Amino acid sequence: MLKKHYLIIGGTRGIGREIAKTALKEEHIVSVIGRHAPKDSAKLAKITYYICNITDTKVTNQTVTDIINKRGKISHLIFCQRFRGTDDHWQGEFDTSLTATKNIIEYTMDKFDNTKEKSIILISSIISNLVSLEQPASYHIAKAGINALTRYYAVILGPKGIRVNSILPGTTLKYESEDFYLNNKPLIALYKQIIPLGRMGTSQDIANVVSFLCSEKSSFITGQNIIVDGGLFIQNHEFLTRSLKSLVHPQTKKLERMKDVQK
Repeated sequence: MLKKHYLIIGGTRGIGREIAKTALKEEHIVSVIGRHAPKDSAKLAKITYYICNITDTKVTNQTVTDIINKRGKISHLIFCQRFRGTDDHWQGEFDTSLTATKNIIEYTMDKFDNTKEKSIILISSIISNLVSLEQPASYHIAKAGINALTRYYAVILGPKGIRVNSILPGTTLKYESEDFYLNNKPLIALYKQIIPLGRMGTSQDIANVVSFLCSEKSSFITGQNIIVDGGLFIQNHEFLTRSLKSLVHPQTKKLERMKDVQK
């Protein structure tokens, strides 16, 4: 199998970490740009990590140039970063998720190799289509902006043979959150009930979609915002809420049965 060069932005934790590990298992060259190397980077010795603040355009461009000079031209460019600061969320999210993505795409668009499977993948979120009060307005708008960037660059870069797609995960079980979810049995039971496929999604599920989008099997797919949530999003939310009544209120069915007996 021909080795490809994966350049992953924000591949040190969560979904990005799993994407990097999967690409490595498939025996590709994997370079990761992040704010810091993962704590277990020694276990992932074949992945090369580059520490960089991607909101600094000059430093980022030089880092990308160094990576290409040392490890070869890019085959696949994957964006997994998000703003994790504590300052101005509005500006920080836009600088990290949108401006940095735009700048890196435009700097690298002529630095891809000559293979047929050239691709750019942006990790967005189902929240780009919904409202979650757990996240600020900036997060919602930034994710929606990622979807728009996907369509825009799919058209702009199509003549260069570069496909551009985004993935919209639902709630995802990640390496860092496994203990929280797996030790919360009521929450796991809730996800099993509301997700048609009967389980939470995992980082590996997302990495598998990335692997597909980076392969020749997806050679005619571009400009797509692909939802990966086990079918949760397509359900009627009002009906879903009513169907969960017995789970949210465990005594509901018992009370209804008592009323039926009393009639």
